[in-house]
Amino acid sequence: MGILLVGVDLGAYFYMESRRKERRMKELEAENTKQRLESLRYQINPHFLMNTLNNIHALVDIDPEKAKESIEEFSKMMRILLYEGDAPTIPLERELDFIEHFISLMRLRYPEDALRVDTVFPKVRSGAVVPPLVMASFVENAFKHGVSYSEESFIRVKVELQEGKVVFHCVNSSHPAEADERHGIGLENIKKRLTLLYGNSYTLSIDEEGGRYDVLLAVPDQTLLAS
Repeated sequence: MGILLVGVDLGAYFYMESRRKERRMKELEAENTKQRLESLRYQINPHFLMNTLNNIHALVDIDPEKAKESIEEFSKMMRILLYEGDAPTIPLERELDFIEHFISLMRLRYPEDALRVDTVFPKVRSGAVVPPLVMASFVENAFKHGVSYSEESFIRVKVELQEGKVVFHCVNSSHPAEADERHGIGLENIKKRLTLLYGNSYTLSIDEEGGRYDVLLAVPDQTLLAS
């Protein structure tokens, strides 16, 4: 009986120890994932912000009033980045707010008849979360590579909530002579972030043909990454 009790105690000890090690490994894995996500996100943010500041700088001498408006829009963007940009995901509403401020900022650079921008966003956004700046980066890319001063240009952005998914669709005019950096580090960075967060549970397709650049992204409306 004594030997049996010792055996039971040892079995319970090793079982609990195994569970503790398993939990610790999961914690380490989650922490490593968090650090990798932060590292990847910070590779995008400086690039994004530098382009925005360059846009404002370009307006200072050309149109001081528009430059003032752009600074106001930029300050709204910065509030979102400073207060909510550190998390692996943020509410969809905040990402869409960021996109709207960015579009308002960028539209100041172009004549109204040179660029058409259409947006369709869900009226009810509660509960859904998305990685910060992923959708916004595709919109930035649309302005950077899809707008020409010499040709008619368009950008269409649509976000929907469909069957437990957030679906982002961005279509813009394509001007090949200006699209020389489209497939650079930014796209690879986004793919890595999405894979870390969702594994194989997301869809990203990019097509370029017929003078159009088409991005379709679908992610679960709640992050699969353990907090």
